[in-house]
Amino acid sequence: MMLARWNRAKAGRKPTHALSTNASAAQAPAPGAGDPSRSRPRLRFSLRSVLIGVSLSVLLVPFLGVYLLRLHETTLLRQTQDELEMATTLLVGSYRAALSEHAVAAAAPTEPRRVSPPQLDFASAAIAPPFPPALPGPRPEALAADAGERLASVLEDARAATAASFRLLDERGVVVATTEADRGLSLAHVEEVREALDGFAAGRLRRVRDHGGLEIQLLVRGAATKVHLATPVTLAGHVVGVVTASRRPSTIIDTLVQKRYLLLQGAGLFFAVAIGIAVITARTLVLPLQRLRRGAGWVSRGETEHFERGRHYRVRELADLADSIDAMVLNLQHRTNYVRDFVRQVNHEFKTPIAAARGAVEVLSDHLGDMTSKEARHFVDNLSTDLARLDRLTQRLLDLARADLSEASEEVTDVLEVARALGNPAVRAVGDRALARVPAASIRAVLEHLVENAVEHGASDVRVAAERRGDRVEVRVEDDGPGIADTDRSHVFDPFYTTRGACGGTGLGLPICRALMQTAGGRIALAPSDRGTAFTIMLAAAP
Repeated sequence: MMLARWNRAKAGRKPTHALSTNASAAQAPAPGAGDPSRSRPRLRFSLRSVLIGVSLSVLLVPFLGVYLLRLHETTLLRQTQDELEMATTLLVGSYRAALSEHAVAAAAPTEPRRVSPPQLDFASAAIAPPFPPALPGPRPEALAADAGERLASVLEDARAATAASFRLLDERGVVVATTEADRGLSLAHVEEVREALDGFAAGRLRRVRDHGGLEIQLLVRGAATKVHLATPVTLAGHVVGVVTASRRPSTIIDTLVQKRYLLLQGAGLFFAVAIGIAVITARTLVLPLQRLRRGAGWVSRGETEHFERGRHYRVRELADLADSIDAMVLNLQHRTNYVRDFVRQVNHEFKTPIAAARGAVEVLSDHLGDMTSKEARHFVDNLSTDLARLDRLTQRLLDLARADLSEASEEVTDVLEVARALGNPAVRAVGDRALARVPAASIRAVLEHLVENAVEHGASDVRVAAERRGDRVEVRVEDDGPGIADTDRSHVFDPFYTTRGACGGTGLGLPICRALMQTAGGRIALAPSDRGTAFTIMLAAAP
């Protein structure tokens, strides 16, 4: 009857707990509700898209290099200037030879003060306005005009060979031969022509007239400029004429057009290499990461049996990641099996005293009036024993949970000093000091259990010795008791395994010791011994 009333009272309390649980669940905020950063959508890209984008962006490097190669334009400019100077030198010699066959009017000798024009450079030379048109002027000198007629074919040949424009001017700057349509007109007003008439070899960079290629000019400066050279022709110390030459300098665009087929082949090869790199990268990175992501999903859902283990990864970091996930899967499987077996054992250990206590209560409830005081005392003692066992089991389970959930500590403890402080006359500490990285409470709990266990099994002398071995401290606890049977040695650290169940043993002492030592970064093991029982504890040594 008492048991029935207790069950009814328990059943009546259940709705209250359910309501309180539902209320607390309703009041609890939804995951992420209080975090505004989670409500904002974030733009994310797949790793495959990033790799393909990075690989394809490499294709832009050659086109960006065209702009970066503007420094190369100076080399092309000087190459153009050198070609014009060579052609001008030949024309100057031919013009001088033609004029030397006739008498030259007397004039004050003028020696040229600059044999060749200065080197032109886009970085230092200013870009002058377009070449001014020729203006009407005086009639050309007869001797110069005659020489110009004879050299007209030479100018055309030079133009065909160099793609440049050439002019022959007399000593007053009038055009006597030209590859343009300005014969008989004067260029004496042009700056470089005036310098040449004064005996200077002159050179200018000028903009091209009516050039509309602004977009090309932004990339290639030589596309909208021309090189203009004016070289004086001297005879017997007199300036008797001028030879001018002009041409647009070679540009990077011209070079690219000339090598367009080779560049197309290179671009195709470059594109194929970029695609190949993207494919190889995807196969060595993306696909393995996708497999690992699927495996992680299986693990998160508890489907560890689907996880693929032992696959070969060509990337070292991915192989390390796969090994870490593999170890995590094995650890989860071990913990799952451990928890399942632990729950089964807990259920078994609690079921026996609970059933016995329930039976005692039912007997007392039904037959208490018919029992003698001695019989009633017997059932009450059994009930008290069962409740005491349940209390010990509960306390030991709490101790085991605390040991499993405790955190590592950098505390340094003298193990032998802790052994001496136990105050047990059976303990004999051997050695001076043994400093190890372990919490004092943890090593004290382990030593207390080992000593008490040895004394309960009949030992009268428990020897605790410690020795440093490199960076570890080995603690050996051995007694002179009867020892452990060979059939039990492999099960001493199993939870709830005990040979003293009738005397109140719970079988959780050694598992608690092992959990405490693992948390401290050490381990405890059953060691072979000639007599009695021996345990070794390995701990990290302190400096």
